[in-house]
Formats: sequence, structure tokens, C-alpha cells
Amino acid sequence: MNRFENFFNDFPHHFRERTTLDWFPCDTEDGFNANLEKYSDSIHLQKYLENPIKYELNNYGFRTHDDFTLEGSGNVFLGCSHTFGVGHYLEDTWSHRLSKKIGGKFYNISEPSSGAMTQYRYLKYFSNKIKFKNVFHFLPSECWERFEYPFNNESPMMMDLSFDSWEGKRFINWINDVIMTETFFNFNVMLHIDSIKNICKENGANYYLITDSYYSDVDPYHKTLIPARDMEHYYVEEQHKIADLFYKQYKKNNLI
Repeated sequence: MNRFENFFNDFPHHFRERTTLDWFPCDTEDGFNANLEKYSDSIHLQKYLENPIKYELNNYGFRTHDDFTLEGSGNVFLGCSHTFGVGHYLEDTWSHRLSKKIGGKFYNISEPSSGAMTQYRYLKYFSNKIKFKNVFHFLPSECWERFEYPFNNESPMMMDLSFDSWEGKRFINWINDVIMTETFFNFNVMLHIDSIKNICKENGANYYLITDSYYSDVDPYHKTLIPARDMEHYYVEEQHKIADLFYKQYKKNNLI
């Protein structure tokens, strides 16, 4: 395991202690002010202005009030920005709502812009650092084309990848013919889903998975739905729907 320790310990967060942030990419202050000017009569944006979102990060820089330790037991929540809750109050995120329903430590190991590879790596790293009974994994279709690319800085491969070079053209053709295909995307995701299932089995945990996307028709004037503060992520109602769907899986014990 030692030879892989640095790889599994590589987190994009710059925080390794508890901290609180007012903004978190892509929920930016500039973006919010622009939306506020455009939709000045939005009661929901006014609410975010009067009661700002706070991103409270734990001892590893993840969005949860529970530190990652072996004290106590809880449930793991894997996913991307939808699970992290970019643009949402924590209590409106599907992960936190579900955690409150079923109880236990709230181990929200989610990372914005991540895909199945990152989510597997995070669970692998923390699998012996926390105790968990269930893993709830939200992996919608918009995340299936996300990859991690580990590079070996100690012995880089020297290649001329300019577009007009022979090596460059061959590399681009290989990327288009092999990597940038739906077959490869699906294979990569299923491989890591099976790996996550195996980690759950090794730890005696149940594994629940949702892969559907829940983007609704755009409601720019917020007449029927409550937007995320950044107006790019799921509406509040969609977050609540995902929590309800996972809870039904949990109650019926519909395991993957």
C-alpha cells in the first residue's frame, strides 16, 4: 500500500483543518452579484443576500460538520458538486437531508467536478479511517466523462504532441478513437462502480447508487422552483427529490 499512499492522499483541497468559506467555485461573489442585478426581483436571490451560504469544511477539507476519525460510525456520501452542495445551504443538500433521516455521522466525501475515478480513490483512502454502515453514491450522467490523469513527474515521457507532428497526430487520433467514446466512458465508470462495491463489501457496508440526472427545465425567473445561489446547479426541489429516492432505496434495502 505504501507505493500508492501519495496517490490516494492527493486531495484538491488546500485545507487540512476546519475552515469556513463564504464562496466556493463555481459559486462566486461576482457571479452572484451579476445574477442579482439581472434578477433583482428574485425573492430567492434576496434570501441568499440576507442569509449568505457558509461552506463549513472539516479536518480534511470536505463539507461536513463531522471530522473524519474512527470515533463513532456513520454513512458515506459520494458524488460531485451536487452532493457537496455547491450553491446550496447544507440543510438543502440531498446528502445532509438523507443523513438527518437515517442518523449517524455525516461523512460527505464529495468533490465538485469529480467523476467515478476520484470518488473511488477518496473512498479507498478513507475506508480505514472512518467507520461506515452505508455508502450513498450519486453519479449522474453529466459526471460519466470525467477522468483523473495521474502523471509521473519523476520520469516524464518525452513526446512531441504538436498538432502537425507525427506523434501529435497519432496521439490525437488515439484519443478520439479510444478514449473519447461512449463505450470507454461506460467501461471506466462500471469498473470503478464495481471497485466501490468491493470496498463496501470489505467493510460490511451497504451500497446504494443513483445514476440518473435531475436537471429540470430552466426556470430563470424562479416562479416554480428555488434556484441554487450560483444558478448553475440543481434546484432545491431536485436536491430534495434525490434525498427521497435514496431514502426509498434505503428503506427497501435495494442494494447495488
